[in-house]
Amino acid sequence: MKEEIRKRALEAISAIPAGYQSEAVIKETIRCVIFGVLKEQGLIPVPAFRNPRFPEGPVDIAGVTGKPTIEVAFCSNPTIELADVKSLDRVPCERKFVVTFSKDRKKVDMTTFYLKPGIEHIDLYGG
Repeated sequence: MKEEIRKRALEAISAIPAGYQSEAVIKETIRCVIFGVLKEQGLIPVPAFRNPRFPEGPVDIAGVTGKPTIEVAFCSNPTIELADVKSLDRVPCERKFVVTFSKDRKKVDMTTFYLKPGIEHIDLYGG
């Protein structure tokens, strides 16, 4: 799943004219790509999913079954942010991902210490 999301996100981002590739546009493009991947896997994509037991911020998107069971959750930002890790921690599911899209390798590498066990990292430009 990780490599498929990475590949599709990079294709979608590269199709957007360079002048329109702001952080907000890239973040929403990643969310759209993940939405499509989740649908293909038979999951129901839920954008801006927030665990009702916590008032804190949502994850960007979660994939749920019809039961409803949360199967996977995603956050994306240019670098790994503590707020994203905390949001993912509050989601009761087995698979959790942070997607980063900064081309500044040093910035992304410096933020990997925020990652916790059980949260996987998809680095679009790090390979």
